[in-house]
Amino acid sequence: MVLTKIWLMPIFYGLCAISATATKYFFVSLLKSYPHILPFLASRDASLFVMLIAYIRHRQTVEYYAHRLGWENSAWRVMSTVIAGIGFFAALCITVIAHCEDPELSIVHDWADTIAFSAGLLYAWSQAVLTWALVPRMCTLRVCIFRFTIVLIETVAFVFYRFVKDDKNLSPAWLLEASLWIIAICFHVFIITFFIELRFSYLHSPKVVFVRAAAENSDRAPILRDEEDHLNNNLH
Repeated sequence: MVLTKIWLMPIFYGLCAISATATKYFFVSLLKSYPHILPFLASRDASLFVMLIAYIRHRQTVEYYAHRLGWENSAWRVMSTVIAGIGFFAALCITVIAHCEDPELSIVHDWADTIAFSAGLLYAWSQAVLTWALVPRMCTLRVCIFRFTIVLIETVAFVFYRFVKDDKNLSPAWLLEASLWIIAICFHVFIITFFIELRFSYLHSPKVVFVRAAAENSDRAPILRDEEDHLNNNLH
């Protein structure tokens, strides 16, 4: 099975993430009622897409630089692997947030929220730096500059929120709420931009090949071979 539309995954992520945030604030602010199941479903789907996108981005990087361009495995591959791990951790934190909307779990929710924002910011900066540093790039320089701009705005909003959230004299509640929206929207937009590189990629399932013994005395002949590289990149 070959998937040729994997560039839709960042788009689907954006829809799930934005709908999770929008439904939460719509019901809380306007209807004064909070059906937990709606944002839970959207946040759960968003965390799944974050994990998939983090893995696909890593495999795309390996496929393009190691297999297509023939680069040796070095620091760039280690960094790509670590970045994928950060993406998985951010997705895990999003899942915890979705499961801890109950007021009795507010402490867990707040900690998971802070860690998720931090991990997401670290993932965005790491991806922006790696995409810019590896030449030839998988995207244009304009895309790199746009991503750096998005991450810089997110960083400013995050630092502002962390420093003034406990002091009501420094900032009104609406400004703190706006900073949270900016952090979330910037991260969502950053992930959505991955569709630019993924337009030229496709994904197929792993292949398993059974090999028979070539001769009667070859008792150590391999019987199973897993094909690891199941993400192929058609970037030109």
